[in-house]
Amino acid sequence: MQHGASCSCYYEVIETPYTKEEKARGVAARWDVCKGQLVEVAHCILIPKDQYNEHMRHTVLEHYLFRFRGEMLLCLGVGSLFNHSRTPSLDYRIDREELIIRFYAARDIRQGEELTIFYGNVWFDDTGNPGNLSSETCMHDHMDHEDKFLAALDA
Repeated sequence: MQHGASCSCYYEVIETPYTKEEKARGVAARWDVCKGQLVEVAHCILIPKDQYNEHMRHTVLEHYLFRFRGEMLLCLGVGSLFNHSRTPSLDYRIDREELIIRFYAARDIRQGEELTIFYGNVWFDDTGNPGNLSSETCMHDHMDHEDKFLAALDA
C-alpha cells in the first residue's frame, strides 16, 4: 500500500441511534480487521488559532475538531464520524507535518462492529454520562493523554 493511501474498503458509514444529531452517523467494519491494521488515512485542515477563537468554536464543527499540541485539526472523510467509546476499537496517530491522521485497529474487530475512538474525559465522566461540555473543551482532546492511552492499549 502506498504511503497515505486510504483503506475505505474496511468500513461503511452507518446510522446510529444514540446521538442527538439530525442524521446520526457512525462507521462500522465491513469485515473482520486484525489488531494493528491500518483502517483509514484521513487528511486534515489546520484551523489557525485566531480563526478557531473567532469562528469555529461557535459552530457545530467544533465537535468534530481534533486538538493536537494546542492546534485544531478538522479531520476530513470518515475520520470525524468515528464515535466515542471508553473501550475504542481504533487507535490513531496524527502526522502534523503531513496533516494526516492514521487510524489503526486497537484490537481485533469483528465484521459489523462500530469503529470507535476515545474522545477523552472532557466528553464523558466515569459513569459514561456526558461530562463538562464547555466551549473550551468540546473537542477530541485525548491526544493530550496519548502516552497513557496507548500504554493501556498495549497492556
